[in-house]
Amino acid sequence: MAEAEVRLRAAARRGWRAALARRLPVLGWARRYGRADAAADAVAGLTLGLTLVPQSIAYASLANLPVQYGLYSAFVGTMLYVVLGSVKEVSIGPTSLMALMTLHTCRGLPVDFVVLLTFLAGCLVLLMGLLRLGFLVELMSPSVTRGFTAATALIIVVSQLKGLLGLSFVAESPLDNARLIAARWRHVRPADCALGAACCATLLALRKLKDIPLSAKRQRLKKLLWLVSIARNALVVLAASAVAFCTHDADAPLFKLSGKVESGLPKFGLPPFSTTLGNQTVGFVEMVERLGSGLAVLPFVMVLANIAIAKAFSVGGRVDATQEMVTLGVCNIVGAFVRAMPTCGAFTRSAVSHSSGVRTPAAGLYSGIITLLALNYLTQYFYFIPKACLSSVLICAVIFMMDPRGLLALWRASRREAGVALLTLGAGAALGVEAAVLGGALASLAALLRDLLRPPRLLLAADKAGGPGVLRVRVRRALVYLNAERAAADVRAALAARALHRAVLLDCGSLALLDHSAAQVLSRLMEELEERGHHLVFYNVCPEALEALRRIPRLDTRALGARSLADALALAAQPPPPPAAPAAPETLPLLGECRSAAAEV
Repeated sequence: MAEAEVRLRAAARRGWRAALARRLPVLGWARRYGRADAAADAVAGLTLGLTLVPQSIAYASLANLPVQYGLYSAFVGTMLYVVLGSVKEVSIGPTSLMALMTLHTCRGLPVDFVVLLTFLAGCLVLLMGLLRLGFLVELMSPSVTRGFTAATALIIVVSQLKGLLGLSFVAESPLDNARLIAARWRHVRPADCALGAACCATLLALRKLKDIPLSAKRQRLKKLLWLVSIARNALVVLAASAVAFCTHDADAPLFKLSGKVESGLPKFGLPPFSTTLGNQTVGFVEMVERLGSGLAVLPFVMVLANIAIAKAFSVGGRVDATQEMVTLGVCNIVGAFVRAMPTCGAFTRSAVSHSSGVRTPAAGLYSGIITLLALNYLTQYFYFIPKACLSSVLICAVIFMMDPRGLLALWRASRREAGVALLTLGAGAALGVEAAVLGGALASLAALLRDLLRPPRLLLAADKAGGPGVLRVRVRRALVYLNAERAAADVRAALAARALHRAVLLDCGSLALLDHSAAQVLSRLMEELEERGHHLVFYNVCPEALEALRRIPRLDTRALGARSLADALALAAQPPPPPAAPAAPETLPLLGECRSAAAEV
């Protein structure tokens, strides 16, 4: 007895350790961490930091937030992912997608709403992870994701055109942006246009720098060109800021600048559960109401983006979705305590980590330190970052996400999926990112249901395989309440067209779904055929459909035993079973009988 108890305790300890290692991946790779790993992670982390800092500044500008909020969001996720992350390449931080959705959700609201959005989104994502709801992400088909990504890139590019032109206004949609740009065309600033064009040209040129073919003898030069290409955002922002600093005139600045940035590290404190809007105090409930549908859509998109990136860089595409959601939720919850904006994984930064030779998630520690140093020592210089430069960084970061060649290839391969992608793209461009997510998911499901629930294809008596006098019906993937009545009507019409049919053979080889309503329709059809002296034979039935068919009342079990067309034809040659006698109707007792029964009682 004691030995069995010892074994049970040992098994419990092993299970507890396995669960702890699964939720704290750092316990696994930290044991094998060596000097070579530390050196590789240091290089990858420093390279990632050079990308993370300028991107965070640009994404804060996209969300219409002060520059420092982008940096507040950058260091929390990268450092927490060191302990909780399961995919070494993933970099948690501000992204163009999160910045755009934050802008749409909190447009015209104080920063406290953004911080509360970060906290509540993190709580919802953490809850999704604890409830293992990662399967909800599968509702977004690849075509929806492609259209949503293109719509996001289009919205960002159009929204940043005003920065390139030196204009300032608030717009709700790409069409509104284009209208306001046309209305304010006389106010375009030539200096900002020239700087924006120069920044875009430089960024695109440096992007191709790493692809220059060099011989094996020039590996050092190749690595140097690669580093310059990866750090192009930081170099362009630094150069543009230097130009703005040298030409700055307080009375008439040449460029529109980012403005004053709050220096120092953020203060750690609870998220705001109430705030002041105008001259009134707004409580928690009203704040949630003002956040609206974005509070539900943003966590879903956050999980979708993060898991998609994790799958792209994980070995074999296998990802612990629960752990990724828990990690993402914790990063946003903790980020809200330092006034961060919503964050998730970024594909560009993950690609930078991968190409930098990252070994473990510890690389995020170095990039987080770089962000903290920038917050503590460089914020006074962020004042001179031109807005046209930040717009250039954003446009050059997302312009290649549109991928018109991919959409054209999708159109050639599948018109249905291409239609879903284009519908998602149009909904996002016209109505916003929330409409793109919901509309794309609904359109994808509708297209899938339309394909699954097509009516069965009828093979008439002229078919050589069926032989004369036999109607073969080949059912598609599903026979449910949506298409069962139409299928039965098609069978009746085919039987009425030619009276020579002696049997109906139902080919269930591709039937994967049969619900109760469809079984009832088949039962009524079988009764009609029996009254006419016809057979209804099911053959090639899969086990799932067989279980549902067996629940049909008065079904001849022989009709389910045919495994092939030959067996079905043999059954059809036999005489049909006699129709069942109608059940005797129940008669109600007469009034006198009821009275006599009551008297006896």
